[in-house]
Amino acid sequence: MMQRDISVLVIEDEETWMQQIKHNLNQFGFNVAGFAYTIDGALPAIRANNFDIALLDINLHGKNSGIELGKMISSTLKKPFIFITSSVHDGIIEETASAMPSAFLTKPFSPASLYISIQSAIHHFSAGQLPLQTKTPSASLNSFFVKLGNKYVRIEWQNVVSLRSEINHTHIITSDKNTYLIRSSLQKTVQHIIPEALKNDFVQINRAEVLHTRYIEKIIGDEAVTASRSFTITDTYIKNVKQQLNIIS
Repeated sequence: MMQRDISVLVIEDEETWMQQIKHNLNQFGFNVAGFAYTIDGALPAIRANNFDIALLDINLHGKNSGIELGKMISSTLKKPFIFITSSVHDGIIEETASAMPSAFLTKPFSPASLYISIQSAIHHFSAGQLPLQTKTPSASLNSFFVKLGNKYVRIEWQNVVSLRSEINHTHIITSDKNTYLIRSSLQKTVQHIIPEALKNDFVQINRAEVLHTRYIEKIIGDEAVTASRSFTITDTYIKNVKQQLNIIS
């Protein structure tokens, strides 16, 4: 089954935030399916129904009109969406509850928080759950979703053996020997997509490859050996590899 980019509809009335969101989505390999700055522009974009998830500002031009758009997305299209807001308080939570958002994102937010929020929203929607939190997420997920055909496939980071750079893409190889392609450079993947709490579990061994340390069985010369194959460690990275694996030499 062919892997596809997850498509995101963005509805945001502030130009600066719109451009930042679009830039971050492209960096993370999401497809911007459409965007709108106003309610009039949002309605046809929503009805086109060519997106997997929506990012929706609650306050469009100073009004909570985004809530009604959220209700349309959840009840009519039955798709996940994320409410973007400048502040989260009890009144907003109560007012937005009926729209059943899959996540909240509070401005200002970082690129990593945007990525985590989208992954959290897909997780909650797929599991039929309401969001577990109403603030910009600070905790990282231990898994991520890719789209295969018309379904989302969940990949656990603990099952990722290696990451390999392919121009502006990253190949992710799992322990069951499946390969997934995400439209993000290796540098961006390591910097933003691998959860902060798990970054020390991965080590870069050469310019194009990163390994999960749990799958390294031994180091022989300049080779890192896993159960499936060996990887070359270049001189630039050998010192860091030894330090991260606590190899004393």
